[in-house]
Amino acid sequence: MSDGTPVETTDVVICGGGPTEAMLSAMLGHHSVSDIVLERETGITTDPRGIALDEDGIRLVQSVGLYDKIYSEIGSCMGWFMFMGGRHQDLSTKPFMVMNYNTTEGGTGHVGFICHKQPMVEKSLRSAISRYSCAQFRSRSTVTSISEDNAWAYITYLDADGALHKIRTKFVVGADGKTGFTRKKYLEPRGVLLQRASQTSYEEVWVALNWKMTLPTKETHPDFPLWALGYSPQDV
Repeated sequence: MSDGTPVETTDVVICGGGPTEAMLSAMLGHHSVSDIVLERETGITTDPRGIALDEDGIRLVQSVGLYDKIYSEIGSCMGWFMFMGGRHQDLSTKPFMVMNYNTTEGGTGHVGFICHKQPMVEKSLRSAISRYSCAQFRSRSTVTSISEDNAWAYITYLDADGALHKIRTKFVVGADGKTGFTRKKYLEPRGVLLQRASQTSYEEVWVALNWKMTLPTKETHPDFPLWALGYSPQDV
């Protein structure tokens, strides 16, 4: 780290800027722990990689000052969960298990689950980060190296203009995904492999529906062509 490039110092460097990493940064900032998030992408992802927050997730969102946005912008309670076997094609079939997540009887006082909009989760969390001067979210920042000695870990990254930056830190959080730098360029070359993922298979097929539907009928949709083929509203 002695090539003349200035070295920045912070308590924690977080590689990756998804919802979990943004939550960590906001919580560290809330406790006055300096941190820097390095995110390769330019903006907030529109890919719905997550679907729900459980009661502990809701509690964490509340802890960084976002409770007012949980039900107004981020999501809504998922309510009843009804499980049916794969051999049933009629959604009115009696489920073999029903779970009520409207309840607040858990240990946190929050409902069991809410269905969230991931882009809004990320937007809200980045807004929370901006409240703390000791926390920084840096998009378009591509990590190029991670090294360490007995006192520090060292991160180098390229910014949006291709300029090289260096940071020394006490802790590195590698959360940049299965194809990210931390796993592919730092951990795996040292023999640190995520072996469980390759050893575990899951062969069941799940379909999760979170819709409230009003079925079409011949009266509401008289020109729908499937009526002529003998389809019922439930078939459709």
